[in-house]
Order: sequence, then structure tokens, then C-alpha cells
Amino acid sequence: MKKWTAALLAAAMVFSLAACGKGGEDETAGDTTPAVSETESTGETTAEETEPSDYVSAFDLGDINEYVELGQYKEIQVTAQDTEVTDEEVEEELQSQVENAAPAYEEITEGTVAEGDVANIDFVGRMDGETFDGGSGEDFNLTIGSGQFIPGFEDGLIGRNIGDTVVLDLNFPEDYSETNPDLNGKAVEFTVTINYVQGEEIPSELNDAFVQRITSGQYSTVDAYRAYVREDLENTKIETANTNQLNEAWTQIMENATFKKDSQELIDYIYNSQMDQLESSISLYGMDMESYLSAMGMTQEEMEEELRQYSQDNARGQILLRAIVEAEQLDMTEAEYEERLAGLAEDSGIALETLKSSYPEQMLKDILRQDKVQEFLESNMIVAPAQ
Repeated sequence: MKKWTAALLAAAMVFSLAACGKGGEDETAGDTTPAVSETESTGETTAEETEPSDYVSAFDLGDINEYVELGQYKEIQVTAQDTEVTDEEVEEELQSQVENAAPAYEEITEGTVAEGDVANIDFVGRMDGETFDGGSGEDFNLTIGSGQFIPGFEDGLIGRNIGDTVVLDLNFPEDYSETNPDLNGKAVEFTVTINYVQGEEIPSELNDAFVQRITSGQYSTVDAYRAYVREDLENTKIETANTNQLNEAWTQIMENATFKKDSQELIDYIYNSQMDQLESSISLYGMDMESYLSAMGMTQEEMEEELRQYSQDNARGQILLRAIVEAEQLDMTEAEYEERLAGLAEDSGIALETLKSSYPEQMLKDILRQDKVQEFLESNMIVAPAQ
């Protein structure tokens, strides 16, 4: 499923599959820490600062010709992009992966566990014979003596043979958890398998073993992985070139159009939605608006003015997009909508029914219309050689 990039400022939709659900509230799964661990207008862009209203689309407006007159939007000339990948670029990428790879260690599979060792373990915790949330794990690296797990867990592994499976009868501390007080003071049994103990760090170098490790065995030789890296770099350059050409084409189409008036309703929706998302993002980092603006070197007035300009440009982009959809009869039949929506669900990793129930239908249709306009532009651009 093709997507517009954020650089297509005026065309980009305000909706976001990650942030614009109907509910408006975040749903969390609770504490995920392992239980064993202790640790319409004539151009004005002023927007009222209110909570975002229901989704507003350019397709909700009346006659689109009242808002915009299309200029040239077909056979737009764009600049050719260099998509060649050199041998040097491939080797630079490979070396970068070597330098930035996570450390690898020898696996010691004989001997006993000692304090200070990093033991790789599988463990299952049971309370009254039943497993409980956060009480189990696999392939977990535990530094013995770190105090990361409840008292007695790490001590119970000291002196044990690597490869053994041991059973630890322990108790949670009385003040273990405020979020899950049912665990406080309770008896628990952990079945622990000691897989291995970390040995010396293995120096990273580009060889078959390194390739097998970082690709989980998908590639077995350096030559095979090198071919994959080249193909991946080529695809990235092609995607980047296409994005740059679309940006270039859309800028021209926007400049060629004549905007007669703005939709204040659409501008306000975009402004309020973006402000809401900004405030939510800031709060995730434990900041307030004042500290955020200070860090950005902006005043409240400057931020609001920038956001209002963005909202106007974005709204005009959506109006222009609708005008192209109508001029080229690009809108979807119900069958095509369902087919494209199924593709969107698959690409987004969201179940189709969840997608339908979580987002307004008009929003989903706008996302798919956006894709159709992109496809239309791609098929109509004229690529001129670079100067």
C-alpha cells in the first residue's frame, strides 16, 4: 500500500492509524514489568482552541469548485533521480552493521553458576500451582547478584550446574508491588532452566558467522548477505527517488491551482487534532507545553502561528486532492473500497474488522483516495534528465 510522505505537507491527511481512533483514550495492558523483578472563510486561519470534533473531510464540503480551480496537474515534469548503488556504498553499509551490531558472547555450557555471571535462563513461576502474568520468561539474561529478581532467586542459582533445571521455592516480599498487591508476601515456585553462562565477548567482524547471527540464519554467507544489502539499498534509493519526484510534482500542482476560499471547518479540525496530538506526545516524555516550547526555542504564539499555517496548507491540499479525484473520476466503488481496505489492514497489521470499527469510514476512504491520487500522479509524471 503506497503512502504519501510527511514532506507532502499540503496533501498529507491529518488522520493517523496510531493516534486517531474513535475512542480518544489510550488503552494500556497494565504493568508489563516481569513479576519476578524488583525493579468555511475567505482565508482567515484562526482556530478556536477546543477539543477536536468528529472527523472532517474535504469530501464533506459542498461543490469543490467553490474552493479551488485546478491548473495543470497532469504531465508534470519532474527531475530524474540517481538510483545507482555503488560497491563502496554496499561495503560502507556492511561495515556500519558490523560496528553497530549488538555484542555477542561465547556460550559456556559446562561448569557451575557463580555470582557475577550472566546466566541465560528460561523460567516459569507458579502460584498455587498456576502460572501468573509476568512470572515466566525465555532466553532471559540475568546477572547473578544484581538483585533484579526477588530475594532468593539469584542466590538459588549459585553453584548450580549449567544445563540443569532447578526448582526454587520462594516468597514475594510483603511490600513487593503496589500495582499488583495480590503478589505481596505470597509463596511462589519457580522452575528455572540454566541454558548457558555468557563468556568472553566475540569480536565483531564481517564473516559467515556474523551474518548468520544478525540474520538469525536467514543468510549463511557474506556473499549472499552482500547481495541482499545491495538489493535493499537499491530499493531504498528507488523509493526515495519516487518520493522526491512526487513531492516535486505536488508542489507544482499546488502552485498551478487557484484557491478561491478556505474551509474554516476543515482548518479548525486539523489545527485542533494536531494540537491534541502534540500535547499527548509531549506528555509521554513527562513534559508540559511550556518546557517543550522552551526546548524548541519558540513562544506559544509562534508555535500556534506555525500550526495554523500548516493547517491551512494541509486543508488546501485535501481540497485539491478531492478536486483531482472528481476530475479524473478516481473515487472507488464499494467493491474496490473493500478490496483496498483489506490491503490497508494487512499492511497496517490490524484486523480488518478492528480497522472498520476503530476509525470513521470517511477517514478510511480518504486514506485510500490518497493512494489512488498518488498512483495517478506516478503514471502521469514526465521524468526529465537531471541538469
